[in-house]
Amino acid sequence: MAVIEVNGTQVPITGGRTVLDTMIVAGYAPDAFLYMVEGRPVPSDSVFVGDETVRAIKVASGG
Repeated sequence: MAVIEVNGTQVPITGGRTVLDTMIVAGYAPDAFLYMVEGRPVPSDSVFVGDETVRAIKVASGG
């Protein structure tokens, strides 16, 4: 099962959900993260059905 690793916590990606949908259901603000698989960025509308681990990296912004 694919998971999103957020701050050391693993959130399972279930039911063919996108990374974006999974983050929303888990209570995270998806726009506050970059998503990486094996060191490469992936879009938040990606769907994973294998055993991938998606790392969610918190981004900082400000003005």
